[in-house]
Amino acid sequence: MELQNGKFLDNGGCGYILKPEFLRNRNSTFNPHNVGRYSKPISLSIRLISGHQLPPSNLSKSNKADPLVQIEIYGVPEDQAKRKSSVIKSNALSPRWDETFSFTVQVPELALIRFCVQDEISLVANDFLGQYTLPLLSLSKGYCTVPLFSKRGGKLEPASLFVYVWYY
Repeated sequence: MELQNGKFLDNGGCGYILKPEFLRNRNSTFNPHNVGRYSKPISLSIRLISGHQLPPSNLSKSNKADPLVQIEIYGVPEDQAKRKSSVIKSNALSPRWDETFSFTVQVPELALIRFCVQDEISLVANDFLGQYTLPLLSLSKGYCTVPLFSKRGGKLEPASLFVYVWYY
């Protein structure tokens, strides 16, 4: 559901999105497993700067979360990617990462980007804290605040991430 909700953020949640031209054309030979001439690659870089008032973990034994951020790209199989930040120990109030993640996206018209914040409980388990998904081409260049939503889609105000985005 998170991905579906994110897909419709671009149009205000009205429930209708026009497919890219290459998917509407009857003569199109688009194949998601071999994008070929439909590829219009972009280089995307995201600098994850900091977090702000991240929600508490439900599974943590203490009140202090050890947050990390997973940045995921969803789209054609060639674009699927995940990058994970380092863990900031015992600081969910104002964690600072200052890490840069780079991606190459072949078909940006179909790509979604997802920010998922988790609390590292152990080396093998993490607890979900919040997420935000939106179409890649809706992501503004420059400095921006990424709001966070719960598993059920409710806004977790004032929780957010602060990032710097550029693509070309």
